[in-house]
Amino acid sequence: MRFLIRLALNAAIVWITFAVIEGLTFGGDWFGFLIVVGMLAVANAVVLPILKLLALPVRMMTLGLATLAINVAVIVGIIWFAGQLDPDVSSAAWGPTILGALMITILSSIVSILIKD
Repeated sequence: MRFLIRLALNAAIVWITFAVIEGLTFGGDWFGFLIVVGMLAVANAVVLPILKLLALPVRMMTLGLATLAINVAVIVGIIWFAGQLDPDVSSAAWGPTILGALMITILSSIVSILIKD
């Protein structure tokens, strides 16, 4: 049950991010939006732990700051990949993409802290 709550909250975070940040556009239907959220869930469950493990020495040297960079890189990759699959997902430049990735990362982290599995 908590997983579904976290998934719904993360979907709301992605929706709000695309609505708030100028330069990030999503003009598709709900199915396309669910694909983007599903890609984010898979990346958080599979790709992110592997990248964090591989980057452990760098994360230790930077006192965890590299974790934020890894999260941003994964979300930038998701936005890019979703744009390749669905032409209604796009970013005008790197600035809005990185800002959106930071917003999703910070808000998703807060949700993860508040709602444990």
